[in-house]
Amino acid sequence: MGVKKPKIITPIEDGVNRRFFQAIEALVSLGRLSALESFCKEAGLSASRYRETRFTYGVTPRPGKVSRYKSIQIEALYYLVAKYSVSSDWLLTGRGNMFSK
Repeated sequence: MGVKKPKIITPIEDGVNRRFFQAIEALVSLGRLSALESFCKEAGLSASRYRETRFTYGVTPRPGKVSRYKSIQIEALYYLVAKYSVSSDWLLTGRGNMFSK
């Protein structure tokens, strides 16, 4: 058995992870979502996974807390784009506006 190497997060993954949580926070502040947990429930995702991931990538990360989860699931990104009109260009590249017209 080999030793499992820790996954290295690329700058692209880091940016997408951070923009995901920025979009969630924006949707909450706009009243379109009540909380991260409600988004997870609607999308059929694990709320505990995303609460933990928020420690590392959220808008207000917790110093010293590192999530064992390294990337946002594609289903979560899809749901933001399909249901909440978050711009896929912005979500993936950081270019343009957060919300599609």
